[in-house]
Amino acid sequence: EELSSGSQNAERTITIIPGWTVEDVARYLVELKILGNTDEFLSLCKSGESYSGYYFIEEMMKTDTVSQRRYALEGYLSPNTYEIYTSSSADTIIKRLLTQMEAAYLTGYDERAQELGMTMDEVITLASMIEKEAKKSDFAKVSAVFHNRLKADMTLGSDVTIKYATGSEKMVLGVNSAYNTYTRKGLPVGPICNPSMDAIVAALYPDEQYVAQKYLYFCSTDPASGELHFSKTLEEHNAAVAMYRPLWEEYDRS
Repeated sequence: EELSSGSQNAERTITIIPGWTVEDVARYLVELKILGNTDEFLSLCKSGESYSGYYFIEEMMKTDTVSQRRYALEGYLSPNTYEIYTSSSADTIIKRLLTQMEAAYLTGYDERAQELGMTMDEVITLASMIEKEAKKSDFAKVSAVFHNRLKADMTLGSDVTIKYATGSEKMVLGVNSAYNTYTRKGLPVGPICNPSMDAIVAALYPDEQYVAQKYLYFCSTDPASGELHFSKTLEEHNAAVAMYRPLWEEYDRS
């Protein structure tokens, strides 16, 4: 009877894409009809209180900034492909993703983070910005720019953190948010997406040449391609912006 009717515990494959937010993951699971709605999943991710058994969640929950985050678990739902039961609860799925993060974040990464004077939470936060700002080929270079700006006590000036704060693709630079890296120095209050391990590795190991040469700026060359132009000085950056702005404007119009 179980075989002929189809078990409620049938397995199916889900794929969590690098760069997805908690809300993206929730909507995806509803679209697949694994969850009936997003409410419980989002509620569990917002508080994070049920998952302090994971050492990295316990550490993150002790930070002063956790109450200011949109979702406590943002950044920790490890992108990957999973086999899950179609009857899985929101709690079960979250634990599966957190367990993968625990397995993927190697002991050596903790040691490297300590060398950089960073916590795992700060590494994940930086990695989430790198994930949203660049293609994989430029991850380490973007990481170098952010590391250099942090060392120079500059604002990070990242568009993607503001877009996360507003939930919109439009830029509202004056938005009063702990995610606004134009008005506040240092990293944003927490991760802005769930980054790939490639982005995490880039956060830990920025491009050494770009760090040494003190690159401080980057901008998009052609939004359609995702290619970036890197500059060392503000003058060079402004010249690049002037050069590529027509391509951005054309992209917006199209």
